[in-house]
Amino acid sequence: MGNSMDHSGKKGIMFLVMLFILFLMPFAGRTVFAAGQEGENEEVRTSEAIGWKDYNGKGTGASNEKELSPEIVPGGGVYGKLAELKGKKVGVQTGTYFDTLAAETIGEVDITYFSTLADLTVALKTGKIDAFIVEEPSIRDVMKEDNMLTYIPEYLEEMQYGVVFPKNDRGMSLKQEFDAYLLKKKEDGSLREISDIWFSDDESIKVGEDYSSLPAEKGMLSVASEVAYPPFEYMKDGRAVGFDIDIVAKFCKEYGYGLSVVNMDFNGVLPAVQSGKCDLAVSAVTITEERAESVYFSEPYYDSRTIAVVLRKDPVADASFLSKIISSFEKTFIRENRYQLFLEGILTTVVITVASILLGTILGFLVYMLCRNGGVIPNRAADFFVWLIQGMPVVVLLMILYYVIFAKSSIDGAVVSVIAFTLVFGVAVFGMLKMGVGAVDVGQKEAAYALGFSDMRTFFRIILPQAIPHFLPSYKAEVISLIKATAVVGYIAVQDLTKMGDIVRGRTYEAFFPLIAVAIIYFILGGILTAAVSRIEISTNPKKRSEAEILKGVKTDD
Repeated sequence: MGNSMDHSGKKGIMFLVMLFILFLMPFAGRTVFAAGQEGENEEVRTSEAIGWKDYNGKGTGASNEKELSPEIVPGGGVYGKLAELKGKKVGVQTGTYFDTLAAETIGEVDITYFSTLADLTVALKTGKIDAFIVEEPSIRDVMKEDNMLTYIPEYLEEMQYGVVFPKNDRGMSLKQEFDAYLLKKKEDGSLREISDIWFSDDESIKVGEDYSSLPAEKGMLSVASEVAYPPFEYMKDGRAVGFDIDIVAKFCKEYGYGLSVVNMDFNGVLPAVQSGKCDLAVSAVTITEERAESVYFSEPYYDSRTIAVVLRKDPVADASFLSKIISSFEKTFIRENRYQLFLEGILTTVVITVASILLGTILGFLVYMLCRNGGVIPNRAADFFVWLIQGMPVVVLLMILYYVIFAKSSIDGAVVSVIAFTLVFGVAVFGMLKMGVGAVDVGQKEAAYALGFSDMRTFFRIILPQAIPHFLPSYKAEVISLIKATAVVGYIAVQDLTKMGDIVRGRTYEAFFPLIAVAIIYFILGGILTAAVSRIEISTNPKKRSEAEILKGVKTDD
């Protein structure tokens, strides 16, 4: 009897232990590693974070109070389960860990990388990929605009977002301040109030904190962000807004900081913080153990989950072609005054291009003047410099200058772009001068010396005027190449014409008008610069000038 009771007691204890373990299992999956003290990781619990359980809709198996609009309920796609994506082409955004996640969760998949959410959306709609992996909150915003998309009602993984800080003393200090701020906002319900605004369907209430005029008593904070990921961060009325931006802006206001938002591609967000170009980053960045080895993460402020987006099997009947064109034009240029973004991009592109042309021409000319008489040291140095610049892709040169050479400097990305393209154009001008002067017969120089001309006077009065017509066609072509090459400056957070087009695409999820507008503007800018150089070419080439222009100032009636 006693043995029987002991055995029953053991079974009861084991049963209670199993119940306790089962009770803890859901919480075990809800923890991630975030940066703690210097060189350590501490486990962060997330029960108080705002997340998908608060803003998820019916049909997903979650118990919640708020429901999604009918057009953003998952399911009804050409693929109904994650397992059906095995062996298919799956898109992911560069800089995320979704490629590894897709391989681990789905199995063997063909991964294709894209720069932005807008690129992923267009690729799926045009059949370049079969699905793409993204966080659930962002695709809900896309589905409001596009009835062709849905997502599989299974999630790959739950994750949490944190604000990123550099792994140094200042980063730790900012992290501690932000964690204290975040804890207070969770406790008093302010964080939920902020999220209620940005995750609602009412766009009129999505205004956010005006961070342009914060007092900055404790200095300015530059925050790196990909401002093309609504509702977390996006452009509205010419400024960066969103759930993430608003949280950081309110933190800066409360703690006496000014705020500057630096828009860049997602794959540049973490490097910008690590290199010291930005003080922090907020861009729906998932907290992972690997990332926490390189940066500090704040306490989690949002719980999210990853889903696979696919085409809808039976999309809602679309509007007529003309209606779609009108709607696309309105969304691209009129809504939220988005034409102003294009104007800002044009100004930035023109400034970078013109400044690089002028400074590059001066640089190339000065280097040539140092090397033209055959000095060994100047020529060896120039040859090495030319080899280095010409052998390096422009985008790599830009990133080396921005993230390495000027990493600790506060130099703006536009200035770094001017420096990079000045070097590129200067190298080209140096080569053109060597070619043009080499085409002038050596007898011209000897005759000038025989007439008593000095070396400098011979060059400027005899040699250079004859050399210019030889290299101006190449110079004109280089100008056109330069303005097209500036399209890559968005890699270092410069808001040029191409980047502004990407920002607009990130809001409209349409490629036609933004890309066509950017292409047309580049054609116009290129045409204007070509016409300007052509005028110079005509004025310096006797064969292209009229007789009156050639004989101007010469008496012909004697």
